Amino acid sequence: MDLLTMDDNRLLIVSLLVSTIGLITLIFVSASQGPMPISKITPEHIGSTVIVEGVASESFTTPEGHLFFQLADDSKSIKIVAFSDVARDLACVEDGAHIRVRGMVDEYRSELEIIVSKAADVKC
Repeated sequence: MDLLTMDDNRLLIVSLLVSTIGLITLIFVSASQGPMPISKITPEHIGSTVIVEGVASESFTTPEGHLFFQLADDSKSIKIVAFSDVARDLACVEDGAHIRVRGMVDEYRSELEIIVSKAADVKC
């Protein structure tokens, strides 16, 4: 006795096809997410996650262990913030280093900045 009827077979095929298309779409979308020019980051991006890439400068660590540095690309620079729980794992950040950062855009004292939430989001 056949365990699957014709309707069950069609449903299975359609489900597999839709799942495969969804996975392929996710792969293409994630692979195409490259760095954004810093000059394109606007107040409308506050709360959004962005990827930026550039050269670090003006890096310093506060007595509490928070790390701050400027990241500049060909278009502009922006402040990058890594709080102490993240900063302790970012020994590679130094002035002149080429760095790629993934983080959330925020505003502090009328200036846009990017907050890094985990060390893996900083590539030196």
